[in-house]
Amino acid sequence: MRDNSVMKYSLLILGSGQDGGSPQVGTATPRGLARSASSIAVLSDDGTVLLFDVSPDIRLQYQRLAAHCGHAPPLDGIFITHGHMGHYAGLVHFGKEAASAHGLPLFAPESVLEFFEENEPWASLFTGEHLVPVATNDATATIGEATVSAIPVPHRDEFTGTVGYSIAIDGVPWVFYVPDIDGWDEWPEAEDVLSQHEICLLDATFSSPDELPGRDIAAIKHPLVTDTITRFSHLTDEHTMILTHINHSNPLGDPGAAITTEAHDLGFLIAYDGLVIDHG
Repeated sequence: MRDNSVMKYSLLILGSGQDGGSPQVGTATPRGLARSASSIAVLSDDGTVLLFDVSPDIRLQYQRLAAHCGHAPPLDGIFITHGHMGHYAGLVHFGKEAASAHGLPLFAPESVLEFFEENEPWASLFTGEHLVPVATNDATATIGEATVSAIPVPHRDEFTGTVGYSIAIDGVPWVFYVPDIDGWDEWPEAEDVLSQHEICLLDATFSSPDELPGRDIAAIKHPLVTDTITRFSHLTDEHTMILTHINHSNPLGDPGAAITTEAHDLGFLIAYDGLVIDHG
């Protein structure tokens, strides 16, 4: 029998971009790195694979996962943060037309599950028993030695509520994943939650309110990177703070951009597709 006390876990960033990835449809080249839409996987050396958000780029991202594992691994659970298209649209690949999962647990807030149950093609994923819905509102999910808890966060909830996911190993908080939030001031518990985790993946959609000419960025609420890195820079000595969900308009990650230098100088990592961090 495997000694679970030495079980090894890894965090794999499958996608680091905003919902549309970078470059987006209608643009020819990315600003900085090319990125697929935000998604992560947590892996253990006993073969357990947990997937967080299923982006429109899931086919490419699954190949990245398979390359990391050295084989095509089965998934043990899917976790959805909210009902914006970049975080669930890849679920179409789990129905009868594609990979045809069977009995795979899908963890999500109750409002997300209701949205799926009331709309096709998502409803058929449940009625066809490809996915088994599990509400995360008031419960934790334990798969192997990993315990996952959903923490509600404020975001533009046009269709569903939004959560971040806390991932603990042997009961100790390890990763907190919050790719979308309206603003840190609107979530007073932010610093307390972040400071409990070794690794935090934070919404870094925009660096400037002027990134989208002709559009009111205030109507697409996200904290600016400048606010995030200033607000939480004191945590970077003891915690790994990673900026993710980066919009195609955002120069963050471009080596020549001032915001990239500022983020690095304050101790932040900038996510990229394929980044791996091992536990412990």
